[in-house]
Order: sequence, then structure tokens, then C-alpha cells
Amino acid sequence: MPFIPNPGSRYRMPIMFGPAPGPRQHPDGRMWTPEEAGRMTAQWMKLSYRTDPAKLEKLLPAGFSLRGDPIVSVSCAWFKDLYWLAGRGYGILSVDFPVSYQGKTEQLDGALCPIIWEGLPDAIMTGREELGFPKMFANFSEIAWDEAAGRASCDAGWYDHTLFDITLSDLVEEQNPKKQLPGSDGGAQMYYKYFPRTSPGGREGADVAHVTTSAAPAGSGGALVNINFDDFEFRRWTGKGALNWHPATFEQLPLSFKIVNGIADLDVLEYVDAEMVQFTGPGIGVAMNSHRVVEPA
Repeated sequence: MPFIPNPGSRYRMPIMFGPAPGPRQHPDGRMWTPEEAGRMTAQWMKLSYRTDPAKLEKLLPAGFSLRGDPIVSVSCAWFKDLYWLAGRGYGILSVDFPVSYQGKTEQLDGALCPIIWEGLPDAIMTGREELGFPKMFANFSEIAWDEAAGRASCDAGWYDHTLFDITLSDLVEEQNPKKQLPGSDGGAQMYYKYFPRTSPGGREGADVAHVTTSAAPAGSGGALVNINFDDFEFRRWTGKGALNWHPATFEQLPLSFKIVNGIADLDVLEYVDAEMVQFTGPGIGVAMNSHRVVEPA
């Protein structure tokens, strides 16, 4: 009898071995329960800077336009105690900047994330295929956090090349912090999902090319994201910081040197804010099971 996928479950290649476990699906092919997901912890550093808007515009796919000030926000974080990794965790480095997107029937105002680096192939594979996140691979040092000195640092690299480092300093804890992720302003977080068509010479374009987001459709009454931050315990610090992008050659980073160099080319004209957050909360909060496609114009 041939293998027949269950239409009620998620699959990833290779599909013939059954439903794919991950953040959004239990190994049994069903949703994780909050009890099974338990609680996770995270440290999240964010530093933002003003850059040249003309350089940002070169990173915009069709349908996008810059929105407001040309501010690049860079986050370096560690997630720990993740249910879908049987208690393991990993580092993450992401970039975003404010945009508007005009789709076929809706306009979204928020931020575009052009690149995410992560420290585990498991996280990269699930996020690229299921959510359309532009994920690449990197090795991360754990965040070095000296709370007494108000200082934190982290770096990321691949092969023998350090592509990024960041240091926050003069961090002062905020009393009664608002429960939200660093840089979150309620706008739509957007990603551009692109999968090429398999064809001789690769000349037939894309099988998939569209925006994805967790923002609810206009008029639906839904929430922007599927995370209830009331269930999280937050601590937040603000201060100052500095970061470095380290350009690479093809020999150093064969598959990603253009990405690193493209981000490094965004001039740091002025740092505008620096913050660090530690939070603990329901593990299921990282599932992002409300992510959807925005139909292009």
C-alpha cells in the first residue's frame, strides 16, 4: 500500500516517513499542548542604528517601500529549554527595518526581516520551509552577561570567520517593563519566502515568492501574533552599545558572503537605542502557528 499523507498534519521532506515534528507539531502529527511545551527562557539583545535609506531600498522586494526613519534593528538572542528540541536551545541573529507592503487586497505596515542566522539546522529547516523565514546558519557564543557591570556581549560566525559581534554597556534595569519583545511596536513582522523552481539551468523562476506574516488580516479582529505576553515574566535593561559586521570573501563564507557584506554595507550613522530583555514563559509561545501568506499584487 503506498504512503498517503494525512491531510490534517504538517509534512516536510522527506514526507514518506510521517508527519514532521517541530515547533508547530508534536511527533504524533498533532498540536503540542501547553502542558507538553512547558516553559522556555531567553536572553535578547537589541541595538538599533540609523543608516542610508538609499541602501535600504536596494534590499526591498517588489511591493515594499520604506516607512519612517531608516532604522536598522539588530537582535542577538539565545533561546533555551525548548520543548520541541527536547529541552535544547540555540542562538539567533536577526535584522529588520520599517516598511510598508502593498499586497493584492491588503496593506501592511511593520518591519521586514531580510535575514536571520541561527545556530541549529533543526531551527533553520523548520522556519525556512514552514514560515518562509530567510534563515542561514551560524555558530554562536552564549551571551556573556555581567548584570552587576551592566554589560553583555555576543558574537556569531561560520567556518573560521566571525561575521558579527555586539556589546551593550551601561545597562540599567527598567522598573515594571512593558511585556513585549525588543523593538516590537505592534506592527506586522514580515518575511519574504522564496523557493526556486527546479528546472534545467534554474531559469524558470520560483515555485514560491510571497510575503509571510503573523499579522491578522485587516478587519478580522485577530491579534497580530499568537503570543500572550501576560503569561511571561520580563526583565528589561536599557543602555548603549556598539556592533560590528565583518565583511567576508567567497573563500571565507562561500554561501553567505554576499549577505554578510550586504548588511555590513548599511552604514552605522547613529546608534538610536540599545536594550536587553530576559524572559521566561510558556514554551508554546514560540510556535508562531498563526503565520500566513499575504497574496501579492
